[in-house]
Amino acid sequence: MRIAHISDLHIIATPDAPGILRADTVARARALVADLSTFPDLDLVVITGDNVNDARAAEYAVLADVLAGLRVPYIILPGNHDDRAQLRALVPDRAYASADRLDHLWQQGLARVIVLDTLAEDEIGGRLSPAQLGWLAETLEQTFDDHTLIALHHPPCAPAMGRLDGNILIEGNAALRALLDRQPKPATLLCGHMHRPFTARFGKSTVHAATSTAFQFALALSAPDEPPTVAEPFHYTIHVLGADGSHVTHNRFPTL
Repeated sequence: MRIAHISDLHIIATPDAPGILRADTVARARALVADLSTFPDLDLVVITGDNVNDARAAEYAVLADVLAGLRVPYIILPGNHDDRAQLRALVPDRAYASADRLDHLWQQGLARVIVLDTLAEDEIGGRLSPAQLGWLAETLEQTFDDHTLIALHHPPCAPAMGRLDGNILIEGNAALRALLDRQPKPATLLCGHMHRPFTARFGKSTVHAATSTAFQFALALSAPDEPPTVAEPFHYTIHVLGADGSHVTHNRFPTL
């Protein structure tokens, strides 16, 4: 089974990119979707939040048009730049666990992907409520012998990025780790938010963070200030899941 992971498209609706966004942000997102659509035998694309930049209706209209070109099933979840209601209206056909959050379960073949909505209104960092953690515990208790992936926007652990470490999952991360550590098999967590790819251990589990087509931060470990942006080659990760329990990751460098 093959699952691609992307994040932080930061779609805008005007040709003038605000702040540190690249001027070609939307064009790069379209090129990424085109590359995903032609990659052989992909089963799923996981998009881990910050899908638009300013949570405006015009941006969600552009996002819908961009994703219309994706020829692979996808999971999408909110980041701190998103609006829950507008994202839910874009993908209303998911079996959401509640009326006020976008948590849901996708399960097919060798994989179950548990989607956690970590958006905290008016905050950069993320939160998981006790109710969400209760739903997660119930979902994890369901018998499943293959690969469990957890998709969320905010990293559950600090990536050693100094000042930016305060912007991760700031509520519920210890309880999340405890829940996952009790599982018979390690889970894989897919996240975004930091605009820098990294891999980390989180108890028994492994965290894979995707970077962004809109801008990437330079590698500045433990930096006291926000790092500068850098024009490094963009890549996304493909997770190859085997029936024997194997889990291989490959980085794909598309032409954007």
